[in-house]
Amino acid sequence: MKFQPDPSRILGRKRLRVITILLTSSVTFMASVVAPGLPAIYEEFSHIPEAELLTRLVLTIPMLFIAISGPFVGIVIDLYGRRNTLILSTIGFGVSGLSGLVLESLTAILVGRAFLGVFLVAILTSITALIGDYYSGNQRNRIAGLQSAFIAFGTLTYTIIAGFLTEIHWRAGFAVFAVAFLLIIPMILSLYEPSENNKKATSKSTKSLPKENNWSIIVGIYIITFITMVILFMIPAQTPFFLIDIGVNNAARAGIAVGIFSLSSGVASLAFPWLRKHFSVTFIFALIFVDVAIGYTLLGMAKNFYDVILAMIVGGFSMGLFSPNANLVILSRITAAFRGRALSILVAVFFLGQFASPFYSLPLANISSLGNSYLISGYILACIAAFFIVLTLYNKISALRGKKT
Repeated sequence: MKFQPDPSRILGRKRLRVITILLTSSVTFMASVVAPGLPAIYEEFSHIPEAELLTRLVLTIPMLFIAISGPFVGIVIDLYGRRNTLILSTIGFGVSGLSGLVLESLTAILVGRAFLGVFLVAILTSITALIGDYYSGNQRNRIAGLQSAFIAFGTLTYTIIAGFLTEIHWRAGFAVFAVAFLLIIPMILSLYEPSENNKKATSKSTKSLPKENNWSIIVGIYIITFITMVILFMIPAQTPFFLIDIGVNNAARAGIAVGIFSLSSGVASLAFPWLRKHFSVTFIFALIFVDVAIGYTLLGMAKNFYDVILAMIVGGFSMGLFSPNANLVILSRITAAFRGRALSILVAVFFLGQFASPFYSLPLANISSLGNSYLISGYILACIAAFFIVLTLYNKISALRGKKT
């Protein structure tokens, strides 16, 4: 039986609902908070064959299982509801995240991290689908921007905390996943499963709701998301090792550096509703890739900790705009019946790119150096920026010609 609260309670808990959505969103990138402990984990298990790759998989294995389970999770969400899926997944997320505190072997830790990925995709897809169900128009843009900001600030906070805990012991960094259990009560109190009548009413009142699925653009977003995440995930996966290369051997500083990237991302997220109101999707994508190309170029040339921080501040703005922009492209081009599935595929592609990142960056770094791998990635990102600049100009010229005719 579906949960159907009294309408007055729904209205009375609106503010708590927004806070719950945003706080829940803040934990969705927590899989990467163990990044500051990667060098210590490698040292612990360095006797194991392929320890260098396996250690990095501790960070990225959740992303593979997000990609594998994402489409199936989307079907479950569309068929059985967002709310209950979200609550159960949050509990599983907390348990699997904390497993790193007690598991003894690297294999067992990898298994726990794999389960973490399954629960993570369910959380992120459910909460984003609920935003699509609860809100529309400018309000949806505002919540999407705030969601991205909370993801960024949450990642910043949890990564820095994990970095300091890792100074005690690498296992202590896994303790931050306990925060998931604090969200269960607010979820139960404030979230509701929209009824079919509510969805139909929303559909009638929302002019922007698509009548059919625009799969060509959606698939294009999937492709660009994968490429972007392959490159962007070099920040948490490789920055701790890059800092060691330039003489900064400190887990807390590694956590701060990765966290600063998230801080910059969060600040940019707050500007997203204004940008989306005044500029096109393609212009925002062009801005994103110009920014991150500059950031990666600066990072590749970094010689000390402060150079790295500057690069993180510059490059971080890109991530704060990319997620809400991609999410809203999907939400505005998919019907409500397929919303969960389309978003789950986006989440799967997003994290599949993160999982694939070491397979791109490690060979590149081994051929030259980690610094050069950032520089080469910056050049690739500049080419993507050029594509979106040309596309923006083409769309602008087409629109002007349409007005003349």
